[in-house]
Amino acid sequence: MTKHIITVFIILTAICSGSCKKAVDGFNTDPNNPLDADAITMLTGVEVGNMGNQEGELARLAGMWCGYFTGEQQQYQAFYQYLIIARNYDDSWQRIFSGVLKNDRLIKQKAYAVNNMRLVGVAQVIEANTMGTATALWGDVPFKQAANDEYPNPAYDAQTDVYGYIQSLLDSAIVNLASTSFIDFSLQDIHFAGNNTKWTQTAWTLKARYYLQAKQYDKALAAAANGINTAANNWVAPHTAAGKGSYNLYYQFFVQDRPTWLTATNAFAVSLLNSANAKYRGNTKTVEKSRYNYLYSSATNPNYTTNGFYYQTMAFPLATYAENLLILAEADTRVNGFTNGLTRLNAFRTYMSTGGYIGATYLTAGNYKYDAYVAADFTAGGIENGGAAPLTQDRALLREIMEERYITFIGQIEGYNDLRRTFNETDIRVPVQPNTGAQIPKRFLYPQVEVDLNTSTPNPIPSLFTATPVNQ
Repeated sequence: MTKHIITVFIILTAICSGSCKKAVDGFNTDPNNPLDADAITMLTGVEVGNMGNQEGELARLAGMWCGYFTGEQQQYQAFYQYLIIARNYDDSWQRIFSGVLKNDRLIKQKAYAVNNMRLVGVAQVIEANTMGTATALWGDVPFKQAANDEYPNPAYDAQTDVYGYIQSLLDSAIVNLASTSFIDFSLQDIHFAGNNTKWTQTAWTLKARYYLQAKQYDKALAAAANGINTAANNWVAPHTAAGKGSYNLYYQFFVQDRPTWLTATNAFAVSLLNSANAKYRGNTKTVEKSRYNYLYSSATNPNYTTNGFYYQTMAFPLATYAENLLILAEADTRVNGFTNGLTRLNAFRTYMSTGGYIGATYLTAGNYKYDAYVAADFTAGGIENGGAAPLTQDRALLREIMEERYITFIGQIEGYNDLRRTFNETDIRVPVQPNTGAQIPKRFLYPQVEVDLNTSTPNPIPSLFTATPVNQ
């Protein structure tokens, strides 16, 4: 991704009287490379950096390992087959900790200093998203001592503790976003233009997401009740056709940077959406042609054509109404049982029946259908509980919810997180098969830069197939 550069122009006035020294004071100061900026000025760059972490290399790797994409060329063919080494993670790790986290915490510090509390809240939401992604993918990670020059060897915090810190961070963000003390930053906020209601709903949905990842389903249910309540409040990464640095990152990868490296040939997600495939998930109440066409241009390619999901100007989902509805569906089923869960799933299907998040270009009449399910659909022999080994009614419902989440998260990291979270629930997890061998990778490797330079790096170093603590 082309780095977003914030330029601050500094006007220097030299008084040409007195000594020669005074005449050349500041001569070596480059006005196009400032050493500092205020918190508001820094915000856009940090938001763009976080977008890159959610939409870039981490999402592509996760997508290859959970059946969304297929690595076809060069190192992506090797990555697809799990032939990856610690050095391959160096750049992603540094973009998280040095690129986003360090600058985001600096925004917080500077915003606190001028009592811009709503900006503090926004920075806290971004920090939570950044570190939630890091701990989900790597497990134990530096948090308390991270991105702090006072700690050249930052200690690794336990994954369960990191999730706890993230929840406290989001609790604080929700309070700060409600503050009446703020300095307007709407022009620099490329997500919500300073709208604190939308930021607050995003914070609640992220709380629900991270409770779900930690398998605290009762808390996920409670948090999601306050989460994103309309698609108009979706947290997305905006993109334009203004220049390569502003394009959708998938489009940039598929079309400009690495054409043919990443396809959808034999991808499991394609088999679920393609009516020509024996694994098609459609039934008398569900037609998936529109969603299939929106996400994939063919059985072998993600859709980066005009107005497809990965098109040049398409916004990328970071946290959405669809995700929040599905958190409610899963968590309510697990906590309160079948009847509550079915009502929640049908709320999602009602949203999808009007088009949902599918691009309008692909909403041809007859190509999408999401009628409400009834209890009988999940009894043994029902349209969502057939086969030789039917499940109990509530487990059949959970299986359908997990499959719906899997499809909804195509292209996003959350699909990979779900696959690992439910890996031991063989009756309901999406049956993605390993690309090679007998196992799906359970985590990302700690980067070589950490192994070489940080004496706090866990030892022994977990392998690619060692589950993170919350998934063991």
